[in-house]
Amino acid sequence: MTVPDNGTGVSAGRRLLLANKAVLFAVILAAILSISSPYFLLQANLLSLFDQIVVMTVVALCYTLVLAMGEIDLSLGGVIPLVGLVMAKLMVNFGVPFYAAIMIGVVLGAACGALNAFMVSRFDLPPFIVTLATGALFTGALYIISNLIPVSNLPPAFLAIARTRVIGIPLPVILLIPVAVGFYLVATRSVFGQHVIALGGNSEAVRVAGIKIETLRLKVYMLAGACYALAAVLLTARSASAQIAAGSNLMLLVITAVVVGGTPLLGGKADMVGTFFGCLILGMISNGLNLLGVNANYQIIVQGLLILMALVVDVESTKLMLRLDARRMRNLKQGKSQ
Repeated sequence: MTVPDNGTGVSAGRRLLLANKAVLFAVILAAILSISSPYFLLQANLLSLFDQIVVMTVVALCYTLVLAMGEIDLSLGGVIPLVGLVMAKLMVNFGVPFYAAIMIGVVLGAACGALNAFMVSRFDLPPFIVTLATGALFTGALYIISNLIPVSNLPPAFLAIARTRVIGIPLPVILLIPVAVGFYLVATRSVFGQHVIALGGNSEAVRVAGIKIETLRLKVYMLAGACYALAAVLLTARSASAQIAAGSNLMLLVITAVVVGGTPLLGGKADMVGTFFGCLILGMISNGLNLLGVNANYQIIVQGLLILMALVVDVESTKLMLRLDARRMRNLKQGKSQ
């Protein structure tokens, strides 16, 4: 006997749309902006758009693993300017070659992440509180080392990181490609990525399986810290100086992008493709508002509303998918019984 479809094909289509909300939203937004402004689809504007979202995307990709693990890191606002300042002082005050300064910066970022992981694991403290405290610690160290004075006169070789173009494409945009592909493979094809997602979904099951949660957490936080350091490199090279407030608005942008991309705040899922499109959406909103002459202050309001909307859509779409799954199972059982 043939089992009737009973709308399961429709359910599959709905599931596809629900699982790719960020991609669909990005396509719709791009269509709206291309109609609203004749400048949006110009090559120069598109290259500028992708160049502007590079830093946010690098941070958001690693932050996706942090949220997938079911934890959060509020220290990035302190790590990024601290690393940028240390690298700048090494190059300007001590004559350290730019590539060595970058390596030291990455090690420093990873060490900041290791401190976060150690405090969470060793004393069983909530990541929210720990990273909030260490963020303040890193910011305090930044203020003491810098005396609130930015560092400029950086070497031309270092500034070339942000200014170089390859066949007309900014070098940071080109460098983003292997980074994005790497994180996608880590989340979808590696044992490490699957363990991180499993930890966010059911930490007790991960512990019973013999996986060392402390080691897993350490790797994730160190990787995040290293990514913050890379963001510091790009920000410092772009601004041609180490600014005290570098990356101060990244926290809101990154969390928005990751959640809009489909990675839940409670963990158990890592959608790297969604995170990329989440960053693209935020970049298009900022770019579109600028093209339309909207006051930049309204962009902050839009971002806040977007976070709320993303949370509501994520919760409601998850409920809808569960209802669709339940209805599909009922339809299959009815079909078998006929």
